Amino acid sequence: MAGHKYAQVRDHLLQRVRSLPVGERLPAEGVLCGEYDVSRITLRRAVDELVQDGYLVREHGRGTFVSHPRYNLKHRERFVNEVTGFHTQLTRQGHTVTSQVTVQRGERAGARIAAALEVSPATPVIRLERLRSVNGVLHHLAESYVEEARFPDVLTADFTDISLYAHLRARHDVLLVRNEIVVGLHRCDTREAGLLDVAEETPLLLATSRVFEPGRKPVIFGTSKFLPDTAELSFDIVADAE
Repeated sequence: MAGHKYAQVRDHLLQRVRSLPVGERLPAEGVLCGEYDVSRITLRRAVDELVQDGYLVREHGRGTFVSHPRYNLKHRERFVNEVTGFHTQLTRQGHTVTSQVTVQRGERAGARIAAALEVSPATPVIRLERLRSVNGVLHHLAESYVEEARFPDVLTADFTDISLYAHLRARHDVLLVRNEIVVGLHRCDTREAGLLDVAEETPLLLATSRVFEPGRKPVIFGTSKFLPDTAELSFDIVADAE
């Protein structure tokens, strides 16, 4: 699929750019299209993302040049053919993302989780809650739910240095293609305040999401509660052109 090809080009270009000195000019667009055997639209999507993340800079009439990446801890959820999530996106930017698992247990879905995952309220699910840090600095509190019968190993897997998304892809060959996100504000309770080391009732940016595989089957339901000084969600809505 086009989105997969775009992601492969972007990842390869990122590794290539990291090996070049700042100020180095990239080959012309037509040359890169030939190297990667992709259309100009696919190539531009890959380059646009690296420009947005600060690895490249465009100069009108001159070309595209290697730049200093911005030290940016803000989460950009991009709507492409594969949903990658926070961990992968920041790792690609050169940051170190780690998680402290605070809850990892099985429970009944209940009405709210069942509605989100489109299962019965009695369905066993796994609740996975993690404190996420970037470069050793606490960033947000993430909570995810998946069906236990389908993904029983989530109950015992080590999520310190790997994301749930990556685990499902590697162990279960699950392709996540859509992330349905609702953003709002949330005032943290006593427990959350203790975990995030903030005052009770501190306003947090709350992102509630349902992540789907092909066929519109919801696979993950979760929330992320972001600290206000590092929180930003950026949505890039891109229509597939290939």
